[in-house]
Order: sequence, then structure tokens, then C-alpha cells
Amino acid sequence: MTTGAEKGEIAEVGSPVVIEGDPVAHRHPLRWASVTIGTAALLLALTNAQAIAGWFDELTPSATTERLREPVEGWSALTAAVGLDAPRTWLRGRWKAAQAARFGKEKPGEQGADDAP
Repeated sequence: MTTGAEKGEIAEVGSPVVIEGDPVAHRHPLRWASVTIGTAALLLALTNAQAIAGWFDELTPSATTERLREPVEGWSALTAAVGLDAPRTWLRGRWKAAQAARFGKEKPGEQGADDAP
């Protein structure tokens, strides 16, 4: 809405409807982000301990990594024993089956077999 158009002036008046401020601005976005990241990290630690152990095995050996090796392997074994790794194991099995899929007369190790997208 503008005023003064008859005199050649244009001034912005704004909306005639009162609109409250953004409700997100009144919340605590840093707290929300921290809780979200913490929850995701906890779920990954519970359900993906084998990947954490695999990543840990690839680290450069040092006194710190050797000291942490036993707890990391223990955590991975515990989550597997409880069955928390079942979704990861199932999904990894499906992925490996898809990777092993062959089309036509193609055989593993054959020229071009590994070049498929």
C-alpha cells in the first residue's frame, strides 16, 4: 500500500494486517540443533557400532587408539549381541546382493564387470 501517489511520491506503508513475529525466533534454535544432533549421534552409536569399529580400525595406530581399541570392539560386540545392528546388517546384505547382481552373461572379475555404474 502506498500513499502520496497523486503527488508522485511513493512511500511504503506496510500491511494493513497485523502479523505477529516469527514464532521460531522466540524459541531456542541452538538448543533444538544440539538436541537433534545429540539424538542422531546416540542412534548411530547404538545401531551402527560396526561402522564405528571399522572406521576406528583404519586410524593410524597410536597410544591413544590402542588404549581405545578394546572398548570400541566391546561396544560393537555388545550392540551385535543385543541385536541393535539388525537393521544395518539387513541393509548391508541387500546392498551386497545388489552389487553382486549380474546381467546377461557377465561374470564377476570379467573385463568390464567392475566398470558398471
